[in-house]
Amino acid sequence: MRSKRCGLGVLTGMVAVGVAGCGAPSTPTSSTTPTAVATATATPAPPDTDTVTVVTTGVGTWQLVTIPVAVLHNDATRHGAREVVVHFSTRSANGRAMGSLDSPAVNLAPGETLPVAANCTDTCNSAASVNVTVTVGLWTAATGASFTATGVSYRCGAGACGGGHGQGEATGTLTTSGLRQGAAVVAFAACTGPGGAVVGGGMLQTQWQGGSSASVDVPVLVNRTPASCRIGASTGW
Repeated sequence: MRSKRCGLGVLTGMVAVGVAGCGAPSTPTSSTTPTAVATATATPAPPDTDTVTVVTTGVGTWQLVTIPVAVLHNDATRHGAREVVVHFSTRSANGRAMGSLDSPAVNLAPGETLPVAANCTDTCNSAASVNVTVTVGLWTAATGASFTATGVSYRCGAGACGGGHGQGEATGTLTTSGLRQGAAVVAFAACTGPGGAVVGGGMLQTQWQGGSSASVDVPVLVNRTPASCRIGASTGW
């Protein structure tokens, strides 16, 4: 009778929960699923646009002097362009090659737009246009002082106050930070007509007198009365 009750228990247990009470108990098995661990991955910065674009060019003339002008823009957003030199090749009204010369070396901060000019006599007399190429010495993430210009205006001088063709001055205020007193600075001006074409410009080499701002008068030569002028400046890094 005992064995029969036990057998019934086995059958009953098998229906409900498996074998229980008779024979060896079953051993439950378990499985674990690995948990994925998220790992942070740094996203690399996109490459910078390390190029300098020539926005526009032109010349201003008066008597025996020609001022070739180029407006440059640093396309990079994180890198400064150091030791940038503009190579000017002037042309006559009929396209004949005339004098060639280089600008002073300048530095452009990321995103900066800077007018650059040079002073040519004799071989550039009465030039009508200019061809331009640009050389960048190196690109750097460590930049130095740069300038902003405000309150820029044009003041006519000899010749220009009559028929508009002659010499004058582009005046304004340069602002910077961290520049020591006595640092060499070269300031440039580009003057444009109503349609935006360059009608003249000039340059001035000077020394910074200290502080964060200074007024500047850049001598310019213009072919006709300009609608506006812009000023920029550069110093050593």
